[in-house]
Amino acid sequence: MGVTKEIEVNATIAKTIPILTEPLVRMGIYKNQREALKGLMLQLVQQKINEAQQEIIHFERKYGMSFEEWTASLIGKASIEEEDDWMEWESARDILESWQRIKAEIERSNV
Repeated sequence: MGVTKEIEVNATIAKTIPILTEPLVRMGIYKNQREALKGLMLQLVQQKINEAQQEIIHFERKYGMSFEEWTASLIGKASIEEEDDWMEWESARDILESWQRIKAEIERSNV
């Protein structure tokens, strides 16, 4: 992206954020636009964390054990379906970890 285009995008963002957050401030839901944006981002991130956790719980219930236990039980004898589930389960764990890191970073921010 060129410098001019980046400046245009930043200007658009600078105009859009107040439009989206001001009603929340006016209604007293948040003290200011910064807190509104941070609060909304944390809600979105928490939703993603919950979704990943639900997927992990699904696999824990399906197989009746933790990912580590199930992985050990598959060595040398996994079916194609089990391999597919293993990849999805591992992906859910990675996604959960990523969203948890993002959440911690947002919470630490001074916004």
